[in-house]
This record gives sequence, structure tokens and C-alpha cells, in this order.
Amino acid sequence: MPIFKRLTVWSLERSIEVCLLGGLFGYLVSITAKDPSLSFRSALSAFWVYGVVVAVFLFLHCYYVTTAVFGVMWRSANAWMYPVITSFLFVVHTHIIFMRAGPDFTPEGRALELPFALGGAGIVFLCALTGNRILNKWKNTGSEPNAYLNALGIIVLVFMLVNAAHFLRPIIGASAFRAYGLPFTFYREGGFIKEWVWRPGELVWSGMMADVAVMASAVLFLGRMWIAYRSER
Repeated sequence: MPIFKRLTVWSLERSIEVCLLGGLFGYLVSITAKDPSLSFRSALSAFWVYGVVVAVFLFLHCYYVTTAVFGVMWRSANAWMYPVITSFLFVVHTHIIFMRAGPDFTPEGRALELPFALGGAGIVFLCALTGNRILNKWKNTGSEPNAYLNALGIIVLVFMLVNAAHFLRPIIGASAFRAYGLPFTFYREGGFIKEWVWRPGELVWSGMMADVAVMASAVLFLGRMWIAYRSER
């Protein structure tokens, strides 16, 4: 019976996730496509088509197998552990898909990876977190949350959502060498130098390490604040 309950909730998570990922992918396509006939409204209206495409690619790259391992076969009692693991798996599988299909993508298609990975990870996180709550109520069980894991889940979710919004900000002026990343830049887009020399995009390792340090500090601070709050009650 516990396996059946976890399988039911896992299937519900993946079903809602596909619809939301289809809407996200349709939105990203609409703002990056150079075809003016492809409007935002028409792209979102076909969210189920994009959802099927996304689901097929994720299935072919074993995303559903790995999430089933952590969502059905083994599911942590901690409310935040499974959502964080599932979001991480989504980012990894998304990168593998774009990496393998890289030569077949246009520059616009390759540019979809970062916003889709970040925005999709946020969607996966919320679906898994909601699924955990439903499953706990179904089983009528609860667990004492770990303060630092709770803080990690909150900080990771905020980081993903903020950076997805930062990526989708309006383009003002030239888009070459556009910087991405908050609070510090961790990726810089490619562009042409002197209109004929192409310089590819690159990771900004110093900014990436600074982001990790800021997130770690925020997790420690939020975790300590939560422990202090719990001890006073």
C-alpha cells in the first residue's frame, strides 16, 4: 500500500509538471523566435503540444526512471529532501538533452537551456513539495523538519526563481555578451567582436563561486534563525 500511494502521488506530480513545463517552453519559444507570426498567446495555447515534446525527451533520457527511484522506491521523510533532489535531477537531464542535441540547435535554441532549466527546476520543486504534502496527509504521518534542509530548499527555490526572472528580463540595446546571474554573474552570453569574430558564451567561475558562498551563508543564517525560533517556543 505505501508503494501504491507513492506511485499515485508521483504520477500526479509528473502529470501536472508536464503541463507547466509545456507552458514554460512555449513561452520561451515565443520570446526567442524571430518569426513574428509566433505570438506569445499562440505559443501558450499549444502548451499541451510542447508538454508532450518535453515529456518525450525527458522519457528518452531516463528522467522519469531516476525520479521514480527517489519518488516511489525511496522517498525521504524530510519534506524538502525529495523536492531538492528532483529539481537537481531535472537540471542534470535538461543539460544532457541540450548537450547531446547541441549541434542540431540554432543559437536561439541553445539559448533556451538556461531559462528552461532554472524555470523548470522551480516547477519541479513546487510539484514535488506539493506531492510530499499530499502524501503526508494521505498517510497521516509527519516528521520533524531539519532546519538547515528547510533553509536549503527555500534558498535554492528563491535562487532559481530570481535567476529565471533575471534571464527573462527585457532586452535593452544590444544582446551580445549579456550577463546572467544574481546576485553575481555566473554566465556571459556570446557575441560578435567587431561584427565578424564570434566569441562563444562562457561560465563566470568567480561569480558562480560567489553565488554558492552567498547561498551557503543564507542557509546557515536562516537555519540558525529557525532553530532559535523553535527553541523559544
